[in-house]
Amino acid sequence: MIREQYKGSIKTKLVLIIAIVTIVTTSIGYGGFVYWYMNNQYERALELSKTVGDVIGQNVAKLTLLNDVSAAADITSQLKSFSTLDLMVLYKLDKKPTFQYNIENTTVKVDPFPNNYKNLSVIKNNTLTLYKNANYQDTHLGYVQLNFQVKGILDIIKKDINVLIMIFLFSIFISYLLAIFFAKQFTNPIVKLVSFLEDIENIDLLKNRVFTKEDNEFGKLYDEVNTMLEKLESSNKALKIAAVAFETQNGMAITDSNGVILQINKAFTNITGYEPKEVIGKTPGILKSGLHDDMFYIEMFKTIKEHSYWSGEIINLHKNGKIVNEFLMIQTVLDNNNNIAYYVSSFLDITFQKETEAKLKQKESLLIQQSKMAAMGEMLENIAHQWRQPLSIISTASSGMKLEKEYDISNEENEIKTLETINTAAQHLSQTIDDFRDFFKPNKKKLSFNIEQTYQKTFLIIESKFKNKNIKVVENISDIKLMGFENELKQVLMNILNNAIDALESNQIKEKLVFINIYQDSENAIISIRDNANGIPQNIIDKIFDPYFTTKEQSEGTGIGLHMSYEIVTKHLNGTLEVKNSTYDYNETTFTGANFIIKLPLS
Repeated sequence: MIREQYKGSIKTKLVLIIAIVTIVTTSIGYGGFVYWYMNNQYERALELSKTVGDVIGQNVAKLTLLNDVSAAADITSQLKSFSTLDLMVLYKLDKKPTFQYNIENTTVKVDPFPNNYKNLSVIKNNTLTLYKNANYQDTHLGYVQLNFQVKGILDIIKKDINVLIMIFLFSIFISYLLAIFFAKQFTNPIVKLVSFLEDIENIDLLKNRVFTKEDNEFGKLYDEVNTMLEKLESSNKALKIAAVAFETQNGMAITDSNGVILQINKAFTNITGYEPKEVIGKTPGILKSGLHDDMFYIEMFKTIKEHSYWSGEIINLHKNGKIVNEFLMIQTVLDNNNNIAYYVSSFLDITFQKETEAKLKQKESLLIQQSKMAAMGEMLENIAHQWRQPLSIISTASSGMKLEKEYDISNEENEIKTLETINTAAQHLSQTIDDFRDFFKPNKKKLSFNIEQTYQKTFLIIESKFKNKNIKVVENISDIKLMGFENELKQVLMNILNNAIDALESNQIKEKLVFINIYQDSENAIISIRDNANGIPQNIIDKIFDPYFTTKEQSEGTGIGLHMSYEIVTKHLNGTLEVKNSTYDYNETTFTGANFIIKLPLS
């Protein structure tokens, strides 16, 4: 909560502090002066006592040694010149007083001379009492007591009270001016900074910066504030981006390390049907459909623990009980100790996509079935071509044997030759049946096969069509081994070869040519099938792999063959199939035709 009122200000406190410091400093200075003055009085008294001794020394000798009474008057007159000397008492060697001087010319009671008099000095009632030996020319004549007037602390203060008051007031005034000046110097940068920060109430003003000419701690403070603003501006941008990202079409949920939901977005509600108040504080287990076993979730959290990330498809339940197919991504957020602090999950409703995929699979299955039926029709036609000659041979041979028997002109040698001919033709029919059966045998596993042999097996089935239509095949084939589904490649080759036959027939080409090139580069096995049927029109060349697209009459083509060939190569054989028109020379003649290129990865 922002405080609206403050009980004090730095400026006022600084003024007060500077004023107090000035007063204390002045007082300490004056106290030091008084202390010095008092010590100086003591020192002067000592010096004065020596002077007194030197002045009256001769007269003291006369008085004590000669008992010259006139010397006492001389001593008195001499001592009057010392204004601060209140009392002098002269003691004989037996420490009995023999003479006293008083500034007021009165007699006072004299205290006994102290036994321990050396270096003895006593201050009492503004009087400094000193005890000295009375000597003259190195002769000890007796003892002397000297009382000097001294000023006390109060006397000094009373004497200087007016000056002290003037000095005190002047110090207060000067200290106040200095305090105001230095307080401004100190507080103005802070006030400027505070005003600047108070103005930044709107987040959009975070881009503003504050500057100062101060080349000291204030300058560093301003730099730190600008650095802080840069970080806040950057964080604000990140927060805006995160806020926008959080409200995407993907459902999002943030949970703590125990999996308790802390926050969800609108898309979460749209996809699952649950409002925030219904799920916050609970775990995502509320969405479970029961269609995944425990092992599914064990593997999920194992992956998250190892990689801090998991993604995959999951089936959950809508609030209304309907199944929701989701593509889910879970990411961990770590704290400073690399412990999991939060889980962030993002999921997309792919129910419609899964339904579409199911329909596409059903449609693809139908296309495959139609393709098989079309291929079956091709096979029956090819079987008819393949069997026509062997059946004719069997029919002719058997009819000949029958006639020979009827006219009794047969012999054993002719019968054996005829039977061998019939057997050879029958073996050819049997081999043809095996070839067609292998062609339609489904492949469930990838096996190693030789592309040249695969091509030869395929071509053998439709070879009669090439012969009957006078199509010349030019082969340039390398021996390449591949791992994959051989029969599916056979179906592709047959579709493309049949397409070449149809193109050559429809264009009424005199010299009909098909070129088969099988070779490899560093990464792929490449099968090129090229004809000289003048190529495919440019306005349809990009459509020939589309389902149900055909250039033939409706009764002649379904448009399934090339589409299925493309699907088989790209999805089942992991390769590519493309077509282009190419112009080339053969036997000093230039031809143009369609070129189908199949690329299959070697690895």
